Amino acid sequence: MGVMGLIVSLVAALFLFIGLIPFLGWLNWFTTLPASVIGAILSGVGLASRPRSRSAIAGLITSLAVFLVALLRLSIGHGIL
Repeated sequence: MGVMGLIVSLVAALFLFIGLIPFLGWLNWFTTLPASVIGAILSGVGLASRPRSRSAIAGLITSLAVFLVALLRLSIGHGIL
């Protein structure tokens, strides 16, 4: 589960970079935020089953960082831009 969480988090990071382009911030609502939440959940389940799993820790950190950057980007553009 940790590897799956890391992969989903990296896909969310890819969508985040696309969503950083001006006027594509709305993409964060539909792709980045849900994917980062799903990545965090999968990484958390992987971390619960194997507490010292490096991929689960990396996935959790990546998904939380992507989530925070996406929220910052949405707050700058007032949730639309």
